Amino acid sequence: MRPSLYSKSIYKIQQLLHSLEFRSRHRQRPQDFTRNTTFTFPRVAGILLAGLQQSLQVEVDQFFDHLDLPDGRLPNDDAFRMARKKLKESAYIELRDQINHDLPSDLAQRWHSWRIIAADSTTLYLPNHADIRKPEHFNVYDGANAPPYSLARAAALCETSTGLILCADLDADRVSERELLLRQLPILKQDDLLVLDRGYPAHWLFALLLERQQAFCMRLYSSSYNPLVTAFARSDRMSEVITITPNRAQYKSFNTHGIAIKPFKIRLVKVILQSGMIEILATSLLNEVQYPHAEFAALYHRRWRIEEAFRNLKCRLKLEQFGGETPLAVRQEFHAAILLHNLASLACEDALRALPAEQQALFHANLSYAASQLRHQLPRLLSDPKRFGALFDKIIVLLIKQVERLRPDRSGPPRNPSRIKPRYHRAYK
Repeated sequence: MRPSLYSKSIYKIQQLLHSLEFRSRHRQRPQDFTRNTTFTFPRVAGILLAGLQQSLQVEVDQFFDHLDLPDGRLPNDDAFRMARKKLKESAYIELRDQINHDLPSDLAQRWHSWRIIAADSTTLYLPNHADIRKPEHFNVYDGANAPPYSLARAAALCETSTGLILCADLDADRVSERELLLRQLPILKQDDLLVLDRGYPAHWLFALLLERQQAFCMRLYSSSYNPLVTAFARSDRMSEVITITPNRAQYKSFNTHGIAIKPFKIRLVKVILQSGMIEILATSLLNEVQYPHAEFAALYHRRWRIEEAFRNLKCRLKLEQFGGETPLAVRQEFHAAILLHNLASLACEDALRALPAEQQALFHANLSYAASQLRHQLPRLLSDPKRFGALFDKIIVLLIKQVERLRPDRSGPPRNPSRIKPRYHRAYK
């Protein structure tokens, strides 16, 4: 078996899923997964990790195509439904964290010694089921000309050079992305630079990040954010350090989050796009000499990697086509999809590393194709250690054939702001 990011991660998952200690931490009751049945702990976890994009019986059949079962024993979708109720979603969270922890520290491509971390959130349509519609779980909305529907808010932290998701949370849509960000801040390190879009700026959040000595760069939602920003936007200056003094209207939010009410400094940076549009960025990096304003456009553009991660989860891995109709099932599939996305991202990194050194920065691997191949090979990867090396080599060879040259100047048509969000048809589960 050749050493690689992807193969080491799959091997780690395989070892943990067959570990008694891991199983005891992530089953609902002590008596769960104690019998030698068709749907053992590793198999149930593996089926969910491969994703439920078709009917349950089809997915179960495909998973067991490469596994030997005793004579007379057949996998049944009803038995799988019962077995998945015994599994906690925390299993996928621990697997994700273990893999991220074991990755080499030099994997990320740094910017002025900073590791760039993007944060963002997205909404997910959920199955229209009575258990999910309960107020203590997720939001429920009454459609104008459609049945009621439920929404969840998913928030994540993404390392921008690899696309790996470091942390992800799922909650009701009524929970703001700022509040979800607060839950995720503890995993950040002192050499992480947090890049945020225009939904995050707030005086209390600026002050909180400065208090925690957490470097940041975020886009302001408007040049009229406050009078100092308006004056800067109208000036011919490209960079300026300003002092913000919280006013009485902001005292409540400061007190709510336990932040000292005092003046603080941030730096404003002006970015002029090719269209002539002006973006205003706010950052904690005050030194103009060390961090020239001309470099911030490329820095903020790196945030787009988290948008691509959400697109892969929702459009390629079909996250919103949930196979279960309970809050537990939704959380299981959400965290399993995050882990699958990370494994596909690592396979892409391995494919690029297999190219000559001078070509690695000129190409990118096909993430959708990597996820598709991974879903197809997962049953054998998790159950047949003897074939592990050969299967890994096969996937990497296929990915190398699919690499494409980067075209940074290419742009697609503008997105229609009044578009209707797609609602995927849910196969019979």
